[in-house]
Amino acid sequence: MTVEVVAECESGDTVTLTTNDISGGGAFLEWEDPENACVGHLMKLASDDELMLQVFGMLGDGGEAPRVKAQVVRVMDGGIAVRFDPEELE
Repeated sequence: MTVEVVAECESGDTVTLTTNDISGGGAFLEWEDPENACVGHLMKLASDDELMLQVFGMLGDGGEAPRVKAQVVRVMDGGIAVRFDPEELE
């Protein structure tokens, strides 16, 4: 199942990323446009840096998409691996 995830960048801008690998502990988020300024910011993050994510498509009842703080595990050419704590939901 592909899930859309909106990442907030330091500037306050957002970018929509996708994943087919998501669990309660983390996700690998893929981007399509490496030229996007927000993606450029994500590409410069280091391990353990934090970012805010909003995860869409996870609730079957049509409720508001949950927001969660995530920590960077690693950054690769096509995406970013993150881990998150379900207790950090806003």
